[in-house]
This record gives sequence, structure tokens and C-alpha cells, in this order.
Amino acid sequence: MFKELRNNFILTNMVITTIILGVSFGTIFAVTAISNTNNPPKELPNRPNISSEWREAMIEEIENDRQVRIERLGITLVLVAIMTELLVFITSYYMAENSIRPVKDAYNKQKEFIANASHELKTPIAVARANFEALGTTEQPWTNNVDSELDRAAKLVNDLLVLARTDGRTEKSAKKEVDIAKLLKKREQLIVARLGDKKIRMDLPEKANAKIAESDFAQIVDILLDNAVKYSKTKIEVFLVDGVLTVKNDGKTIPAEKLTKVFDRFYQTDKTAEGSGLGLAIAKAVAERNGWKIRAESDKKTTSFILEF
Repeated sequence: MFKELRNNFILTNMVITTIILGVSFGTIFAVTAISNTNNPPKELPNRPNISSEWREAMIEEIENDRQVRIERLGITLVLVAIMTELLVFITSYYMAENSIRPVKDAYNKQKEFIANASHELKTPIAVARANFEALGTTEQPWTNNVDSELDRAAKLVNDLLVLARTDGRTEKSAKKEVDIAKLLKKREQLIVARLGDKKIRMDLPEKANAKIAESDFAQIVDILLDNAVKYSKTKIEVFLVDGVLTVKNDGKTIPAEKLTKVFDRFYQTDKTAEGSGLGLAIAKAVAERNGWKIRAESDKKTTSFILEF
């Protein structure tokens, strides 16, 4: 992320410098060349002791001298432009590094804090759950509330840990040959119990082999299916065509200006819905780590999440 930010900063400076140098030096060269073309060397005075052959030779020599000066001007301008571009590149590189360093340090500290805090929270939550279960089960409403809130806290902590571990990770997971269609059918079985009256339809080929990081792909699929179950009204549709997975639901549509924000951390289009708003952020982080692309599309009736792998 920071490397990309630094490269964009350098590229922007280089493009601006190239345009300025190109326009400035190009104008200087063009004006000089045109000026010399429109002002040919004057004829030498017609003297009796000067032969016409000598006069023509002198005029040609003057003309050649002008051409040489124009060529030298062009070479000089090119060399100055190259040296300027090199200087701008070096300056931009160090400026970008110095500008990004404080942001990078703050980001790393935040990432470390989230990881440490999440790790520390796992223990008291586990202890609380163990003690709660040791009390025995009752049908009182407050015990159900405690149980559900412990589940919610545990999931939030786990999501924070996953996100912290994924951030800044550049190494890719090991890839192997996987039947995507078979994997999707297996992930479908895991959410059937949560569907209730909702229907799910999977339009899959008989077999769809691909070399991917299976655990990462399954994680993204689980997040997209979980999201679809939460927000759909009556049905969920899953399509797999030529390395593109689409998970569609008929829930509330998302305004165009918010389609990219849904992948931000803690962002929720529906504040009343359950969840922490971290699922899609994790899906995006995992997808980018593998070089995959994920995006959201929404029309008047449906919302789709599309993964290109």
C-alpha cells in the first residue's frame, strides 16, 4: 500500500516535470529553428576581387554553421531535460519516503495495537464463556442475551485479528488445483441452516478447476454468502463463469456513491443490521493479497458482489 502511494507520488511529479520541460524546451527549440529558417544568411558584398564560387562557399559555410548550432541546442536541451528528470526523480523519491514515513509508522502502530488488543480480549471472553456454561443452561431471556453477546464479541475479536494479520502481508498463500464448483457447493451446505424462508440458487458448471489459494478463496466466499444471507429478502443467487464469481441478493440496493465504501472497515449501509462491518474489508484485503479483484454492483432490485480470480 505505502509502496504504491510512494510510486504514485513519484510518477505524478515525473509526469508534471516532463510536460513542463517538453513544452518549455520544445518552444525554445522551435522558436530558434524558425528564426534561423526565416533569416537566411545575407549575401556577401559583391566585390571585384571576390569570385562567385568563393562567395557561394562562404554562404554555405555560414548556413552549415547555423544548422550545427541548432543541432547543438537540441542536444543541450535534451541533456538538460534528462538531468532535470533525474534530479526530480531522486528528490521526489526522498520526499515521498520522508512524507510517508510518519503515516506508515502510525499505521503500523495502529495495526500492532489492534492485533495486541484482539489477542488480549480473546482470553477474558473465553473465560467468561467457560464460566457462563459452567453455571448450567436455563431458559431465562437474559442468559440467551449473554450467550449471543459473547458470540458477537468473539467474532469481532476474531475479525480484528484476521484483518490485522492480513494488513501489510505481501506473501501469497500456497496455490493448488481446486474444483471451484465443488468448493462452492460445500460452502453452500454450511449456510443452509441459516436461510430460513430464503432461497439460494447456484448456477455452476459441473466442474471448474483453477489453481488458487483454497483457504483464502473459501474465506471470501463465506463472507460474501454471510453478507447475502443477512441482507437478502427472499433469494440469493450464485454464478460462476470463466473465473468470475458473482453473489447476488435481492436486499436493499446500495447507492452508487457508496459502492466502494462498503469495503471500508466498520462501514455498514444498514446501521441496524447485525455484524461489525469488517467482513467485506477482510474479503477485499484477502483478494488483493492474491491479486484478485472484488467489487460491488447494485441496481433497483439486486446487489451483487463480484470476485475476479
